[in-house]
Amino acid sequence: MTKAKNGFDLLRILLAAMVVLEHSLLIGGYDLKDPLYVFSKGQINFADLGVMVFFALSGYLITASFERSGNVFIFASHRLLRIFPGFWVCLIVAAFLISPLIFISTGRSWSAFDFFGPGGALNFIKQNFFLKINQWSIKSLLDHAAYQESLNGSLWSLFPEMQCYCFTLSAGLFGLFKRNKFLYLLISMIVFAYFAINVNFSKSFGPTLLTLSPALKLYASYLAGSVIYLFRDFVTPDKKGTLFLLLFTLILIRFGGFNLVSPFLIALVLINLFQLFEFKIKYDVSYGMYIYSFPIQQLLFHIFGNKLHVLAFISMALFFSAIAGFLSYIWIERPFMNLRNKTDQLLK
Repeated sequence: MTKAKNGFDLLRILLAAMVVLEHSLLIGGYDLKDPLYVFSKGQINFADLGVMVFFALSGYLITASFERSGNVFIFASHRLLRIFPGFWVCLIVAAFLISPLIFISTGRSWSAFDFFGPGGALNFIKQNFFLKINQWSIKSLLDHAAYQESLNGSLWSLFPEMQCYCFTLSAGLFGLFKRNKFLYLLISMIVFAYFAINVNFSKSFGPTLLTLSPALKLYASYLAGSVIYLFRDFVTPDKKGTLFLLLFTLILIRFGGFNLVSPFLIALVLINLFQLFEFKIKYDVSYGMYIYSFPIQQLLFHIFGNKLHVLAFISMALFFSAIAGFLSYIWIERPFMNLRNKTDQLLK
C-alpha cells in the first residue's frame, strides 16, 4: 500500500502542475494553445486532463478509504477535515492578501479596495464558504486582467468533489461496494455511455442539467477510479499490459476517439502506471498548489503584464504555487489531518 500511495503522491503533484501550465496560458494572456491540445487536435488540454485524472485517482482512493474506515462518521470527518480547512484559509488569503495586492499593482489606492462592501472581499468569503462558488471575483478587481472571469477559477471543482464523496457515502451505506458491486458497475457504465454520447455529439441527450454541467466529465472520472478499485483484481494489468494501454491511449489522443472512453481509460492507465514504482514525497503540496495557483497567476500578470516570456511566467507560477502548497500543507492541512486521530476516538 505504501508503494502505491507514494506513487500517487507524485501523480497528484504532476496533475497540479499540468493545471498550472494550462492556466498560465489563459491568465497570462498568451495567445498560445497548450501542447496537449495541439497534439490531441482539440480533444483535451492539460487542465482538463489533470482534473479528470485527479477525480479518477480520488474515486480510487476514497472508495478504498470508505472500506477501511468501517464507520460512516469517521469517513465523513476525514473528508471534511481534508478539504475545508485548506479551502477556508485559501479564501481568506485570496480575499484579504492577494486581492489587495492585485488592486494596488494597477495603481489604485489600498484604501479604495472594497474589503467589506457588497461584492467585496468579505462577501467573497461568505458567498463561497460552503465550496459552491457563487461569487467569482471582487468588484472591479480584474478590470485590467487578461482573464477577467474569476479570481480563483480552480475552486469550482471542489464542490463536485464533495458531491462525489457524498455519493461514495451513499453507495457504501446501500452495500454497493460489497453485496451489489455489479449493480454499481452497471450504474457506472450507464454514466460512461451518457458521457460519451454527450461529449462526442453536438446534440445533447438526456437531462439538460447534467448535459450542460462541466462536472459531468469529473463525475464519470470519479466513477471510473472507484470501479477500478472495486474490480482491481480483474483490471490490474502487468507492466507490459500497462505500457500497451498507455500507447493505445496516446494513439487515441493523437488520431481521435479518445473522448469516447477517456474517463475509464485514463483512470486505468495512470492508476496502474503509478503503482509500478515508489517515489517518496514528504510534503504533499498538490492540494495547496491547486487551490492557490490561480490567484497567484492573476497577481503575477498584474505585476508583470505581458512582459514575461511564457516559460518564465509558467516557471514563476509553478515556483510560487509550490511554496503556497508547502505552507498550506505544513500549517493547515497536516495539523488537521493529524487531528483525525483524535476525532476517530470520539466517533468510534
